[in-house]
Amino acid sequence: MKIAYFFILITLTVFCSSCYNQRPNIECGTFEEAADPAQLNEEEWNATGRGLHASFGSKDIKYAKSEVPMQAVTKDMNATVWQGECVSFQAVLWSAYEVNQVECVWSDLVSENNDTIPASVINTGFVRYALSDVGFISNEADEISWRDSCLMPDMLDYLPCKNMQAKTVSPLWVTVEVPHGAKPGAYKTRLKIYSKKNPPQELRLTLKILNRQLPSPEKWHFETNFRINPKVIAVNNHVELWSDKHYYLMQPFFKHLKRAGQKKVSIDLFNYSQNGKALNAPLIKWCRTKKGVIKGNYEHFDKWIAEHAKMKMNRQIDVYTFYPELKNSIDIFEEKTGETVTHDLTVNDSKLIEACLKDVVNYLDNKGVLSKSVIAIGKGNPDEIAYLKSIIQKVDADLKLELVASEWAEGMMKDIYAVNVASQYTNLKEWFKIRHQEGQETSYFLAPDTDVPNVHIYSKPAEATFFGWYMAAQGIDGLHCDQFNNWPSEQVYIDAREQHTSSGSSFLIYPSGRSSIRYERLLEGIQDYEKLFILRNELSTKENEEATAFINQIDEVLSDFVIDRLPREKAETMVANGQQLLEEIALKFEN
Repeated sequence: MKIAYFFILITLTVFCSSCYNQRPNIECGTFEEAADPAQLNEEEWNATGRGLHASFGSKDIKYAKSEVPMQAVTKDMNATVWQGECVSFQAVLWSAYEVNQVECVWSDLVSENNDTIPASVINTGFVRYALSDVGFISNEADEISWRDSCLMPDMLDYLPCKNMQAKTVSPLWVTVEVPHGAKPGAYKTRLKIYSKKNPPQELRLTLKILNRQLPSPEKWHFETNFRINPKVIAVNNHVELWSDKHYYLMQPFFKHLKRAGQKKVSIDLFNYSQNGKALNAPLIKWCRTKKGVIKGNYEHFDKWIAEHAKMKMNRQIDVYTFYPELKNSIDIFEEKTGETVTHDLTVNDSKLIEACLKDVVNYLDNKGVLSKSVIAIGKGNPDEIAYLKSIIQKVDADLKLELVASEWAEGMMKDIYAVNVASQYTNLKEWFKIRHQEGQETSYFLAPDTDVPNVHIYSKPAEATFFGWYMAAQGIDGLHCDQFNNWPSEQVYIDAREQHTSSGSSFLIYPSGRSSIRYERLLEGIQDYEKLFILRNELSTKENEEATAFINQIDEVLSDFVIDRLPREKAETMVANGQQLLEEIALKFEN
């Protein structure tokens, strides 16, 4: 009897030891991605064998959903980082068979001195695939149904787990928010990837944290101006505009802006639309009194600024008056009739534009914030810009002006405080330097109608990081982007194609505030810009040959960042060379 009992016990022990995943069942439900138009290579997939495979990959590769991503795996990754830096990695999962309940669990980061950073600083998102155009789309392109499409990885979905179909790839995007108070040292952590009926996979990460601080985003020198569209968030979520629920839903978007170093509040005076699609929601309710005086209600205006102030994103107020290339209109409550009437606006409606602007300027002055306010004009031809400038200067000749330099004309930039330059005007390094010395701001205008470099879904991932280096090379202060969350449809996370422009050109952040590979790589470039600023200033204070040599190396690397060299030369090579030099300098002169 005792022998039989002992035999049963041994059998049970052996059986349990073969149970790879003892984790509790959890719900992995999520939306279903579109069918992949690509053809499967059955022979290649069958050669991968059974089970779930895992490896670190490259951030510069967009791994196809239906192609075996690699033959050799990389289980270890090393990186050198600063305190306060957000650093990203890409890992890849794949299997020839269906895999259920894939979970990613990180251990705490522990240094050689047993200093510990909690695993909560690590976020792992499943990269999702959406239908995309295979390349650049101009505004004269054919209908979507006639164009070649493919599945592209882009959106980051922070799910508790995910089920994988057979013969598919599931990339992971890993971000580590290195704490500012982290002690220097080499920290190790492990990623356990659990799944049903498969042994756990393990990836190992070592971060060498330097005795160097990257300031918090609100202290960055880089001028980030990403324009959030509140209206589309309200519409997609079917909530009342400017309600408490609306502001709650906007919090993830505000956090993404803060991560990028946003320090500006954008205010729209009028309605703007394009191709029949509303692009904004004005913050001012306009009224015409019985005496014919135009007055504004600033309730939403004040709350909008207060919300930005909570997150230290209110150093400057940008008031957008008119977009010549868009359809402009204004809603006015008429006291005489008790009705709200929508009026179309053109640049010729100077009296109405002037009346609204006067009211806004008076309000800003009374609030004591006029000195940090900038009056902006959207993209347009030189004649329209000149006329709008004259209207604004008639209201107050001392107002700071901002405009987009899409077309160049003599005198156009005179008295312009902030200018956003399109790609064809960005190799004007000496002019940018003069503007900077005079306390004026110059930003790169991220336009959807530009092919390379850009942050379309088909764009090379390193092109997003390229921008930070390009700004540093040309002496440009920052980046202006109107296309933050203007989604083409509510199903954008499944089908990201757009009717009149390239996939992804109208948004960087997805519904519910989900980030993208493009946005994370863009932040990487902005952080590199800050590192360059810090190290260059530090080297300039050291009067020795080694420091001078490094400054010359920085200049040499930055000279490679010229738009005309793309795509003939690879953005990922330029960025990698620059980042390697940054690491060398940071290590050599570590505090």
